[in-house]
Amino acid sequence: MKPTPTQITIRLHCIDFPGRDFDGKSDIKVGPQKGDEVVDDVFGDAKQADFMFDLRVERNPKTGKPRFLGPYAHGKPDERFLYLCWGVRTGPLFQMFSRAKIQLSHLDWAAVETAARTKRPIEATVRLTDKKGGPLCASVKAEHIEWR
Repeated sequence: MKPTPTQITIRLHCIDFPGRDFDGKSDIKVGPQKGDEVVDDVFGDAKQADFMFDLRVERNPKTGKPRFLGPYAHGKPDERFLYLCWGVRTGPLFQMFSRAKIQLSHLDWAAVETAARTKRPIEATVRLTDKKGGPLCASVKAEHIEWR
């Protein structure tokens, strides 16, 4: 019998927003990608925002590492990540132009168990402005994220 996946939440506390205008685009927004949709997006000049990612997690029986599941988990089964997407929203349509990839591979089973047991999210602070002053994109490097 397959074990029941553990339920956890990851909270990304986002700071250092780049502004609403970028590369000829106005009113840019950022938000988490859930499946094929961008949800809970905020304007690019927000002071701060917390994005919540509800995930199911199974323990890989071969490696003992977490395998993240659900509509927020993207990538190959053992190389999951979260997306923060940059774009312009017109009504329900979100026209994405870039996204930041938040890797989950460094999270171990002990962190997952603690989050599940305490019902507290795993948290990270993410600085959303890149070195050139624009929206942070591609795989997020250590200097832009701090896990707690």
